[in-house]
Amino acid sequence: MIIQPTSLAAQLWAGAAAGTTAAADSWRVGTLLLARVTGQNELGKLLLEIGGLTVEADAPGTGTQLPPQFQVRVLTQGAQPQLEVIPGNTDEQVAMQGLRERLPQQNGYAPLLGVLAALGRSPTARALPAPLRAALATLEAAINKPDDISSPLGMKEAIARSGTFLEAHLTGPKEETPAADDFKAALLGLRRTLADIPASRPGSSTLSRPLSDTPPPLAQRSLVAQPRAAELTVTEDDVDGLVNQLRSDTRAALSRVEIAQLESQPHAGLWMIEIPVAGVRGYDVLQLRIEEGEPAPGEQEGPWTVGFAIDPPSLGAVQGEIQLRTPRVSVRLWAQHAETVSRLENEFMSLRRLLEKSGLVLDHFACMHGLPASSGAYSAVLLEARA
Repeated sequence: MIIQPTSLAAQLWAGAAAGTTAAADSWRVGTLLLARVTGQNELGKLLLEIGGLTVEADAPGTGTQLPPQFQVRVLTQGAQPQLEVIPGNTDEQVAMQGLRERLPQQNGYAPLLGVLAALGRSPTARALPAPLRAALATLEAAINKPDDISSPLGMKEAIARSGTFLEAHLTGPKEETPAADDFKAALLGLRRTLADIPASRPGSSTLSRPLSDTPPPLAQRSLVAQPRAAELTVTEDDVDGLVNQLRSDTRAALSRVEIAQLESQPHAGLWMIEIPVAGVRGYDVLQLRIEEGEPAPGEQEGPWTVGFAIDPPSLGAVQGEIQLRTPRVSVRLWAQHAETVSRLENEFMSLRRLLEKSGLVLDHFACMHGLPASSGAYSAVLLEARA
């Protein structure tokens, strides 16, 4: 679409185009300028602020609407220069719309995993409909055991089954079909099963538990470890409330994994991943931020940075950052409790030997008491999505 400014501020515009004002350099052919819609006059002309000048422009045709702010490229100069509207990044627009829809619904995995753990310790599960029991068993099978993620291959498989790559596997080659125990696939199956169960009667009991509001997994903010939900005790009298709670918890968990998918940017070498892990009497969540850096001149590959956060009851919250520039590795850890710092420091030599077996050199290791301060760096996408 082409914008042709008309009479408003024509003298200023012509002066800029002719090089007689301080804005002359801004209007060279090919220059990108920021444009903003400021209103519409009584003649139906758009009022735009472009490169510091206010101009009129013919309104776009039927079915076309300019965003409040956009970029234009100067095509021609003169008293009525032509400007080309630069369309926004479609992928970014889709991601932003997705965030708008999912942010109000999202919550951490902990509430849903807490209900799953409570059912595993209670005979109440026998009172649930058979299809729901089967869907919950499928979800439980999609949760990794500690041994599953204790090896490089096991961790790779756990990342592939985290739900972040479900659609990519579905649309990829046949040999890349998703694993049967993909976490998002299990959540989708649970949601379908719950939708087939009739709504509970008005006045049915609800589960009593503390409200939680876990920050979403956004690329532009620090990782925040998810503690387990408080232990629940459920009885057969709680079945209706339990089903209702499962509906909201499943919706919240699905929204969260979809936010992680939207925030992952494979083209920029960034992935946001969350992996549920079975622990003693409950489930924990391992958060990962995996980032591939640009290679320096003369290097074949860039550095890798892996941030992680987890909050198991036996250790408390632990966060870390691993930087790899082959063959050198740097590790920084933060632990909520002082005794956890001591336990992690005692594993220093074991870590060094494991890395040496892989041909890597532990260049730096530090373990600090206390958690790193949250950057609070909400991205522009979040701010717009929250508006």
